Amino acid sequence: MVQNEEEILLKPHPRVKWLLFLAVSFAAALAVACTSEVEVPVEVIKEVVKEVPVETEVIKEVEVEKLVEVDKIVEVDKIVEVDKIVEVDVIKEVVKEVEVVKEVEVIKEVEVMVVATPVVATPLVAPSGQKYGGTAKLGVIDFGTLDPALMGLSEGSAYYAELTYDNAIVTGFDGTLIPWLIESWSANADASQYTFGVREGVKFHSGKDLTAEDIKFTYDRALDPATASPLQGQIDFITNITAVDDRTIVMDLDGPNAFLPATFTIYHSRILPANLTSQEVTTGEYGTGAFTLGEHNPAERTVLNRNPDYWRTGYPFLDEVIMFYMPEMTTRVEAIKSGAIDAVFGPSFAALETLADNDNVVVKEAASATVRVLDFHTNTAPFDNKNLRKAFQYAVDRDFVREAGLFGRGINANDHPVGINDEYYWDEQPIIQQDIAKAKEYLTAAGYPDGFDTVLHTSDFSQMLQVALAFKESVAPAGINVEVSNDDSTTYWEESWMNPCCPFVASSWSARPANQALSVQLRSGGVWNESYYNNPRLDELLDLANAEPDFATRKEYFREIQEMLIEDVPVLYLMHPPVIVAHRSRVQDVQAHPGLSETFIENWWIQD
Repeated sequence: MVQNEEEILLKPHPRVKWLLFLAVSFAAALAVACTSEVEVPVEVIKEVVKEVPVETEVIKEVEVEKLVEVDKIVEVDKIVEVDKIVEVDVIKEVVKEVEVVKEVEVIKEVEVMVVATPVVATPLVAPSGQKYGGTAKLGVIDFGTLDPALMGLSEGSAYYAELTYDNAIVTGFDGTLIPWLIESWSANADASQYTFGVREGVKFHSGKDLTAEDIKFTYDRALDPATASPLQGQIDFITNITAVDDRTIVMDLDGPNAFLPATFTIYHSRILPANLTSQEVTTGEYGTGAFTLGEHNPAERTVLNRNPDYWRTGYPFLDEVIMFYMPEMTTRVEAIKSGAIDAVFGPSFAALETLADNDNVVVKEAASATVRVLDFHTNTAPFDNKNLRKAFQYAVDRDFVREAGLFGRGINANDHPVGINDEYYWDEQPIIQQDIAKAKEYLTAAGYPDGFDTVLHTSDFSQMLQVALAFKESVAPAGINVEVSNDDSTTYWEESWMNPCCPFVASSWSARPANQALSVQLRSGGVWNESYYNNPRLDELLDLANAEPDFATRKEYFREIQEMLIEDVPVLYLMHPPVIVAHRSRVQDVQAHPGLSETFIENWWIQD
């Protein structure tokens, strides 16, 4: 679930590059926030409800059989068995049927621009067929902080925050925005002010009711520079937040922005109760999520217990989730093969074949906008020369490199970060294929008729060493001679990455919607602009897209940006790896989330 990427706007400790998450969000997922641009009169309906009680009492007996339940928990080298034996109960259930007659009266017409229409892709009431109880054991790398606004520095922190807290809005598996703690939203005519409706019936684990003040507090805290949340730089266009009443929030922006609802899916924006202190949030758990924090030992494991009062009726199904901390991938892979753990997110591509051969392990994957890249420093010689960058673009065999880096999985990228499933993806431009003759022409035009020597700096993250070595072999026939410098992790992120000494480096980005991916990676002067690309027209197009309420016009802006990047090649966007989760076959309803921002473990259940 965690990728090699920083999720903070100040230059972070390099380990953050390992931490995906959840990008927030799959590109197609989050951009859906702007697909409804209806500017027509909308009738506001007032319902006058008259209830005519017609009660029919039905008595039925239901025999509930509770079987012997055996939990096996592997800790170190021993197995502990716990048998739970309960008796058969007979329950008498009374069902009352009530007819309700509704009269509907139209009282007025108003005109509202709704920028993002919530589409519920995941049911809020549990369907039938699942079984309650049991434990799911996860193998994760490590645990960092308990503060949801700061998490992202570790895999364990990310799962913890998702399972014990809730976002205002989440992204579904199909890319739609799902109303969560916020259940509705609309914008004014120019999308410079948004009004949000807060869901009723949600309680924090303390028993406190969720109100608009909690939403306000969460985002005010994230905007405070003293918090140092990675979310700050992604919502700093919010100028004022007002809790109008317990159920209504109004946010004023510094200008039009059609993408605000999508930013609420970012995994640093879990909702906190108002007036929580930093001391409290870093030492305890205060969420509304499907699970509550039980035992917590960051060196060994964290236990999360079922929240019986979760607002999503019927969820979760599991009694508990246990995260075991296993820094080495090989350890996690062997643990799931043996049954010591039930799930691993993001197993290595090299391990997938052995996992697929295990009858008790299921591998799920989803297409993703996560992307592996090679960055040129476009602000300095020699890579300020566009012809030189074009030579690299035509010299690389993307299929060959993807086979080495992803073992043939995933898809090739087209020299921009917009994912193929994103609604703003420009699908009319074919991906440039290897053309050695054309690569040599560009190399000559760049002033290197006899070839070009360079050093590619990388480290062994996300199969990027394998990618770098395959790239070296791929471009050699064009006269591009690449020396691969495999730095240790600390050296790479602190001394090589984004430093003038090393103008050609490897990197990896987690999935983001188009506007976020382009802004974070390529806007002039951006802290994470790894290529130091400076193009005023790109900046202008991003601003125009943010302010544009019409989808077709916005899409044209993004098309021009993608065309520009393919032509300029500030970054070689090579491949989009899939998101992968491996799980034991006894665990049901597991899905791979395209953006890795959500796991929806509350949907899982055990079939023993």
